[in-house]
Amino acid sequence: MSSTPIKQCKRRGYCCQDVRLAEDPEMLKNAYDAWRRLSSVDPKFSEIYLIYPMLTFLYEKPDEDIPYHYRCKHFTYDENGVPTCSIYEIRPRMCRDFPYYDDVPHLDRSGNVSPYEGCGYNDPD
Repeated sequence: MSSTPIKQCKRRGYCCQDVRLAEDPEMLKNAYDAWRRLSSVDPKFSEIYLIYPMLTFLYEKPDEDIPYHYRCKHFTYDENGVPTCSIYEIRPRMCRDFPYYDDVPHLDRSGNVSPYEGCGYNDPD
């Protein structure tokens, strides 16, 4: 468990508008298609592939550690213009847990907790 105190999301939507993944669109599609052909759910199958239909590919930056940038199709604004998720109650684990990935031991936790400049998780409360 991380010693970083849990902060609350400030609903700026940077993580939804620029979902960064190590997997390219073709790999996501192929893995998603393979998962759909399974007769039962494999608990080891990564959720990252299941979100394929939720993403729109934006661009690739090969010089970045996580080079593929996507936008979530469920990102929207509420009636007050506040960024929101249209499937908030059933959003994937990667969204529910963002940016706290306690089960990923190699992450650098010495700086900002979010990779997104301007993300509220990085605000000094």
